[in-house]
Amino acid sequence: MTAEPAAARGGEGVAARIAAWRILRRVDADAAWSGPVVDTELRRSRLDERDRAFAANLAYSTLRWQGTLDWALTTVVTRPLERVEPAVLDVLRLGAWQLLYGDSPDRAAVDTAVSVAREQVGDHVAGFVNGVLRALARSRERLPWPSEHDDAGLALRSGYPAWVVASARERFGERARAVLEAGNVPPGLVLRATGDPAGLLAELRRAGFDATPGRLVPEAVNVPHADPGALACVAEGRAVVQDEASMVVARAAAPPTVAPGTASAPMAEPSWRVLDACAAPGGKTTHLAQLGATVAAADVRPNRAGFVRDAAARTGMAARVGVAVADAARPPWRAEAFDAVLVDAPCTGFGVVRRRPELRWRRTPGDAERLAGLQLRLLEAAAPLVRPGGVLVYSACTWTVAETVGVATGFTALYGDRFTLDAATLTPAAHRRPSAGDPGVQLSPDVDGSDGMYLCRWRAEPS
Repeated sequence: MTAEPAAARGGEGVAARIAAWRILRRVDADAAWSGPVVDTELRRSRLDERDRAFAANLAYSTLRWQGTLDWALTTVVTRPLERVEPAVLDVLRLGAWQLLYGDSPDRAAVDTAVSVAREQVGDHVAGFVNGVLRALARSRERLPWPSEHDDAGLALRSGYPAWVVASARERFGERARAVLEAGNVPPGLVLRATGDPAGLLAELRRAGFDATPGRLVPEAVNVPHADPGALACVAEGRAVVQDEASMVVARAAAPPTVAPGTASAPMAEPSWRVLDACAAPGGKTTHLAQLGATVAAADVRPNRAGFVRDAAARTGMAARVGVAVADAARPPWRAEAFDAVLVDAPCTGFGVVRRRPELRWRRTPGDAERLAGLQLRLLEAAAPLVRPGGVLVYSACTWTVAETVGVATGFTALYGDRFTLDAATLTPAAHRRPSAGDPGVQLSPDVDGSDGMYLCRWRAEPS
């Protein structure tokens, strides 16, 4: 947790709370993603660095624990929460998080919440906010927590919907709690060096950052507590913000001449053609180009295809990347046109809840099955585009059984006469291997320190 700003400890700190409340309002009312909203709102604020960090932590934490906060509030609010004005409910959530999990004294948490309500909503709600939060402060030691052995109890204790807990137990068994709790730890900044990673590492250390090499791939550099917007290497395209799990995925579709311990391929005329079928925003596309491939990058939405073009230009990879507005379910390319096809499929996204805490509350129990069907259709559409001897890679930044093992085993069952599993170099060295009953590899934050990415690779049989 981020420490309280000095003003907040003195019972003030209203400006930081207002910034956090505005973030919640935009995320809730506009269904926006928290990351860009946090960046925008804090740039607009006049907060100092310490208060900006506090506001961001308060907003992210409140989004992460929203279900538990709402449950706690129902014990002291005499009306259904659906009947509480959304703007007021967000004030209550901010105050409830501070009372249940924060470091500020109860009086400061309540008084600043009342001030936010008065300034941002109106005087008429101040008494209601004051009464609710004071009641919660008095009763929090007596909250009727259910048993953590039940899905509902573990959900409240870990900050997820109960159905997500049940899905995690189905996927990970006894590791479920560790995976869920790791998804609550905000990730540090990870960069992909577009040139020499040792040089980038030295540059960052000279600048005073506690930079360390990545664990999974040689081009990764960890820079905890750094602001990517303030790094010259990012602005100049010498580094890209990208999680290591995504780098592992790109390497699974990279030219076979790329050695596991090297960060890039010589910039010779490449002959390895890759289709990145769901390419936006372009991190894997530019990584593949960096590793020596010629990449056709596709996205069905023109604005997102533009993101890929921008990424290729920013990293100096435009000559190796061609961008097309195309539907991966109906690809316009000829059969056997590519040495490798990467299908980084739309998914429930539970592997990235460290970065998007609100995502867990936006998904519904039927989403995994629905998206698994889409993922299988995308793989079926991509399969004819792989030349004999080429590779097909499926990835998804999630861990539900339906989307991961279900899709991979389903495709293998349908196309096992044309594609064979090819797991020998899915991940560097012998870091991870597919397990019994699972043809792919599941990365996870608790074990790998990375996003929860799943990947599976097949090789097309010679004609």
